[in-house]
Amino acid sequence: MSELLTTYRPIKILLQLDPNLGNNSYNGRVKIDYEFTGETSEIKIQTSRDFQWTSVRLATFYDFNEGCPVYASVDCENYVHDAESEILTLPLGNPLTPETTENGFYIELEWTGPINPQGETTGLYAIDESTIEANMKDGNAHKVFPCYEGGVSAKFWLTVITDERTRVETNMDDAGHEEFEGRVKNNFLKEEELTIEDVYIYVTPIIDME
Repeated sequence: MSELLTTYRPIKILLQLDPNLGNNSYNGRVKIDYEFTGETSEIKIQTSRDFQWTSVRLATFYDFNEGCPVYASVDCENYVHDAESEILTLPLGNPLTPETTENGFYIELEWTGPINPQGETTGLYAIDESTIEANMKDGNAHKVFPCYEGGVSAKFWLTVITDERTRVETNMDDAGHEEFEGRVKNNFLKEEELTIEDVYIYVTPIIDME
């Protein structure tokens, strides 16, 4: 929801999805970097009422180490997730300003969400027993991950964790693959800013052609 962005906006999004069709669920993680234009006492973000949180953290710049920024990350224990409005509110403690965040600020959220059954087309949903798709259109993106809808753009990185015999199709550029605990991290990125509604994700088994 773009109206939530009053004195801040997302500039970089790193999204990781780890689907488990056998359990009809997935683990998600998102790191969102922000830019501030005024004093800010809380961050609001649109979020599905169906998410179960495993970690909610805030990170502010602490110091430079050999020219690289170091961040102090803390748990946000007094967050409020309103199920009716599907808004997650993160109090910041001391208000942030453009000056105090010139070296960076981000939030990092981890959750478990549902993979909706066949026949539904909202959020992350099953096409069949082995294929899933993400619907980011028409107000559904926040059912996939915490985000801002309404044409808000940011640089975007995506990781989907799968087994070796699975193909991830997306409209983002291939950024390589990594072995991860006997599985594969499929990495993608987009150099230019991308609106959430334009992200396409489709995960399906690799079929050998005889």
